Amino acid sequence: MGNNFSVRADAPEPVHVEEEPVAPPPPPPKKTKKPVTLESLSPEELDELKNEVVSEIVGKLAGEEGEKLTDLLEPEIITAPYDPRFPNRNQARHCFVRFNEYYKCIYERGEEHARCQFYQKAYQSMCPSEWVESWQELREKGLWTGKY
Repeated sequence: MGNNFSVRADAPEPVHVEEEPVAPPPPPPKKTKKPVTLESLSPEELDELKNEVVSEIVGKLAGEEGEKLTDLLEPEIITAPYDPRFPNRNQARHCFVRFNEYYKCIYERGEEHARCQFYQKAYQSMCPSEWVESWQELREKGLWTGKY
């Protein structure tokens, strides 16, 4: 006993018409709020905002699991490499030369050049801060004996 169901190729398929639901009217436009400024926040809200910003920045700097946190807390210490021009223990002249090389490099290549950054790190790592401060004061006053 078979099924006597058959489809005629020339018979049109029934079309079902579904009514589209009517969308509710859009809500009336909201009144625009004044922009929130730091001055308009209460001290508690300001502290909360500060904490959010700090935690977001620390999260970005430290990485997802804090893998970069050790790099932030223990930076790599870079000192000037050995220079055969200055073999003695007294590194005063070496310090002076690196300071001058830094300003010469800035004059010739610009402050952002990698070589200039090297000279800056070199003199900052070996020169006493008092010397550097006094030399920079002399440069500002135009009394520095160097060419640059």
